[in-house]
Parts: sequence; C-alpha cells; structure tokens
Amino acid sequence: MAAGFALLSNVALTSCDDNDDFSANDVLEVKSVLPTKVMEGQVITITGTGLDKATAVVFPGNVTVTDITKVGNGYITVVTPAGVSAEGGAVTVKANDESAESTMALTLGKPQVTRVAPQDAEVKINECVEVYGSDLEFITCAHFPGANGEDIVVNAENFRRKSTNALYIYSPMGIAAGAASITIEDCSGAKTVLPEITLSDAVVGGGSEEGGEGYATVWEGDVYIYDWANWQYMSTDQFNLEGISLHEGLMMRLTFDNPDGASVCVCDAWWGEPNVTGDGANTIWVNGGTTQVEFPISEGMVNTFNTGEGIIIGGGNYTLKKIELFREYPTIWSGEVTVGWWWYSAPSDFDYSAVTPEAGQTIRFTFTPHEAPQTFCVCDGWWGAPFIRDGGESPNNVTIAADENFIEFEVSEGMAATMVGGDTALIIGGDVTITRIQIVTF
Repeated sequence: MAAGFALLSNVALTSCDDNDDFSANDVLEVKSVLPTKVMEGQVITITGTGLDKATAVVFPGNVTVTDITKVGNGYITVVTPAGVSAEGGAVTVKANDESAESTMALTLGKPQVTRVAPQDAEVKINECVEVYGSDLEFITCAHFPGANGEDIVVNAENFRRKSTNALYIYSPMGIAAGAASITIEDCSGAKTVLPEITLSDAVVGGGSEEGGEGYATVWEGDVYIYDWANWQYMSTDQFNLEGISLHEGLMMRLTFDNPDGASVCVCDAWWGEPNVTGDGANTIWVNGGTTQVEFPISEGMVNTFNTGEGIIIGGGNYTLKKIELFREYPTIWSGEVTVGWWWYSAPSDFDYSAVTPEAGQTIRFTFTPHEAPQTFCVCDGWWGAPFIRDGGESPNNVTIAADENFIEFEVSEGMAATMVGGDTALIIGGDVTITRIQIVTF
C-alpha cells in the first residue's frame, strides 16, 4: 500500500506563478521503486519528479547504471545489474549535481526450493510436478529430460500455477520415463536441480484433476486495474459465498492477466492489511507471466465480508479474472484397502482430530489408478444408502471410470451418525482399492 499511496500523493500545489509549478515538478525526487525485490536482469520502474533529467541510477552496493529508459512523465525504467548488494538498500537517482534516494529499500530475490511433490507416485504426462519454496515468482522455465536425450523446456506462462511460494508444472509430452531430476531456471539464468522424482510416459486427461486443488470460485469477472487510483471496492454481495464458512487463515487465490509485471494489493474494507507477501505486507510485485497470488485471509477480511462491506483490491497493470477460496481436505483415513464385498470399517479406524463428520459435508474417496472401470458402493453402518450419483446400479452403487481416481459426494445423516457413534462406521464394497478418505470443508 505504501507504493500505492506514494503514487497518489502528488498533491497539487497552488501558486500565482506557473513557473512555481514547473519548479516543483522539476525537483528531483524518488517516490517509488517497483518491484522492491529483484534479481539481475529484471526491469524496475522508478516514479517521482524531475526524472527526465536523470543520468544514472545507483543500486545497493554502489553499482551504477546509466542506460535509463524514459517511460513518461515521472517514470523511468532500468535493468537490474549484476553485483547488487545482498543486504539490499536504497536506490539513488542522480541528475547532474543532484541526487535523490528512495525511501523504500530494494532487496534481492533468491529462489529457494524446500519441497517437491509427489515423492511417492509417478507423475504422468499432463499431471503436475509441485515445487514449494520462496521467491519462486522469479522462475522462468523448467527443463525436463526428453526421451530423445534433449531437454524439453516448459516456460513459466505454461505452468498451471506460479506464485511466490509454489509452482505447479505440467509434465510435457516426450519426456523420458523413469527417475528424473528436473531443473528450474530463474530470470538471471541460474539453474536449480530439483530432488529426484519419477516420471511416467502415460498420458492422462484433465477430468480427474477437476477440483483437485480444492479451490472454489467465489467471483469471476474482467476488471482492469490500471493504476493505484483505480481501487476496486468489492462488496460482499458481489461474491458467491454460499456454503462457505469464512474464518481467519482460509486461503484466497487471485487469478489475473499479467503480461508485463504488476503490483497487486489487497485490503479489507477498513483498509486493514492481510499478509499477502508472506512477510507481513499486503502489496506484492509479480513479474510478467505470473498470473496467481494466494494468501490467508485475515480476521479483518472475515469481519468486513460478514458486515457486507467486502474487500478492496488495488495495485496496477493487471486484469483481475477470478477470486477463489481454498477448500480444506482433512484426511480422516489413509492406507490401502481393496474393499471387495465388504469392508466393515469401525469409527476407531478414522481420525476425527481435525474434523467431525456432519450431514451435508462432502466426503472424498481416493483410489489407486486403474485402467478399467470399477464398481464402488457405500452404505452407512446401518446399511442405509447415501446418494453418490445417478447412473449406477443404484444411487449408492456406481461405476468409477478408468481415469476417475477420486469421487466426492454428500455425507448423509445416517453416515454422520454411524461414522461417529455406530458399531460400524461405513460399509464399503466394490472392485476399488481405497488409499485415502477425506472430509471436504471450508
């Protein structure tokens, strides 16, 4: 927000002499530097006054750049050079005998990978390798080993997801099946070899992935946020929150078009600041090609949603397309059971420490991959028949397609009662091998 208000703070000066206005606008001043976290080779934008006469920009570490692009009134851009101090610091603009220093500090981005998933399963073509860490918005591409011995490069604009803390990278056609070490590359050209995973040359479609990340769309539109004067005041009635229990920490994800780089800012309706960046700020700069930002909603956001006032979204240079909330998937059972006819599960088989089954919740069963259709049947512990879906032998006895590796349906009153307090929690039958049972909540 500091950058936004800085851009809005160009207060008009009154004077009886036009030359006074000219002099005020000609004073060398740095109002903002965006982004505030950079890497070598990245373009930064500096706003202020008197910048048309700038002759040099000095980065932390006393590294000077003289190749300056004048973008417009009060805007210049420069490319971040090599050798910027790792400690960061202010940016100084020089013009003849004048100099002006930024009030905001510039820091260096340093992509770090903390975890790669999945480690316990093959990744098929069109499935995603998940990379988690920090400063991952600087990643520009991923290199997969190709079956012909040459790398297959997947550019960041083709990632399923790219944010500062996570990347979801589609496994491409033509990969070499087997144990593989994928390499990611950042905007400075530096490469990081990821921990080894297993790639498969089997191809899967998108059907089984639908909803797999657990996000529910609460708003869709097409709103261009062109600069910091264009705040979007979004009241609660603009959102579809049916069935969603808002609480602090629930994840929100913004999806947007961003070809050139953008500043994204989120506030509650009282201008409170959720932690969008992960280190306490509510404004984040995202490089061109980064199209998603996600963060936990704050107590203030919960309060202003509940009072009907909603939230405020601002920044500049992006088109907001979608807002989603994360659906939580507490696991109540994991293992590997081929159910046959029948598996009589007991309440003690399940872990209800994170969630207690209630009627109306959604339950998810995950199965091992299978190449042929299989049957799946669920009854409550009293042989009551919950509704899974139409089209099977009965609504609670259905056929699972070959590429359908999970199924979700509503917990019935009978299921809720026997899962918690019956002698038998659930009676499950069919050809399937179940690996996980989860309750889907918000």
